[in-house]
Amino acid sequence: MTHHTKLQIFLESRFFHLIILWLIFMNAIVLGLETSTELIQAAGIELKLIEHIIIGLFVLEISVRIIAFRKDFFTKGWNIFDFLVIGGSLFPHAAGLSILRTFRVIHSLHMFKLSPYMRHLLQALRHVGPSAVNVTFLMIIAFYVLGVIGVELFAEHFPRRFGSLPWSLLTLFQLMVYDDYGTITRPILEIYPFAWVYFLAITFILAFVLINLFIAIVVTALQRAIAAEKDPVEAKVTKEMKMLVTDEQTIEALRVEIQELKEMVRGLKG
Repeated sequence: MTHHTKLQIFLESRFFHLIILWLIFMNAIVLGLETSTELIQAAGIELKLIEHIIIGLFVLEISVRIIAFRKDFFTKGWNIFDFLVIGGSLFPHAAGLSILRTFRVIHSLHMFKLSPYMRHLLQALRHVGPSAVNVTFLMIIAFYVLGVIGVELFAEHFPRRFGSLPWSLLTLFQLMVYDDYGTITRPILEIYPFAWVYFLAITFILAFVLINLFIAIVVTALQRAIAAEKDPVEAKVTKEMKMLVTDEQTIEALRVEIQELKEMVRGLKG
């Protein structure tokens, strides 16, 4: 085994990914502390120094990976993401890209799979995409139609809630998540008694149907991920049991044949 291969094995090892994960968490904590004005005034220089040290270690990691894997490094999407994020962090005034470094934790969790539950969850999120896009499309249509209806019905008396389509969509979102539901609906119902039909449609379509569809998609994907992992194990156990049963049947058949041969030999001797 060459030194080059040993380096690749080390970079893909659990120990190395744990180190990178620890650095990612440290980077996220420092970024969070830097949002406090009091902490910046008290220890801003120290926090910046720690952040620069972490960025330097990230740059070293990416450089070693490129040296170890060479052209193969850029064949993986996550490696390209890491390269762009760390490279962008080196530019001045890249505060908007700094927070992206914390998203590298998803890569680390996916690569070394901390626990079966985390693996199932990540696999479910990976497969939930197409179905979630379809439900999102339906939700956009429902929001748009109900938003336009709200503007047509209530814009005259409630311009701050339904005066324009953007305000109407914001109000619909508040109603969907039950944020100030009574505060929004009661004044409208006093002027428009029939508005209960509109609010009932919002609650049923947005809050009950579409939100529950999202939940059902995630739960179904999680169940499939768990079942997909269990099936190979169960199949292997079943195959081994079948082989064991077959071996026992073969041994029993051989015993019967041996017994018959013994009886035939005794008959010949007699």
